Amino acid sequence: MIKPMMEYAVPLGLLVAVLAWVIATFLKLYHLRRLAQAAWQRWGQATQQRNICLLDLSIHLSAFLPQGDVRARRMKRLADDTQRVLSLFPEPPPNHELRHLSHAERKLRDIIIGTAQKMEHDTAMGADEELTELMNRVSLSLFRQDEITLLYNTRARAYNTALESPGAQWVAQIFGFSTLHTLA
Repeated sequence: MIKPMMEYAVPLGLLVAVLAWVIATFLKLYHLRRLAQAAWQRWGQATQQRNICLLDLSIHLSAFLPQGDVRARRMKRLADDTQRVLSLFPEPPPNHELRHLSHAERKLRDIIIGTAQKMEHDTAMGADEELTELMNRVSLSLFRQDEITLLYNTRARAYNTALESPGAQWVAQIFGFSTLHTLA
């Protein structure tokens, strides 16, 4: 009676080992993906806060810009573009949307830097305390956003690295895990 049970012990042990490995791999991928998603949500919140500051800045800035200067309108439009992507994708978006978002963010950053430089050279703009305070709030929000971008990219890369192992690829296909794209 003992001998036939031994025949099943090795296959049963192997089955338990494989199941334990699948569960451990699934939990690792799930945990890493949740960390990246949490960082993405933090990035979205920081971006929304920045966009609120940008709206205030663009309204106040338009009083100082000459007729025909589209800087304030472009600032608002690019902030609206990022807001649209965030509203459509509560989790990290597909690569083509992330490229569009990164492009809009780079353009927006260039406009903000150009505006800050203009404020340094324009005495009326530099003397306006509210405009200066708004620019400081936008600059601080950009700094926070950069920190969170680094956090998201680090977590997305850790998750993607975990997905690259051959066994994890098998588990990923079964449970629908896919790569996350990073912010530029």
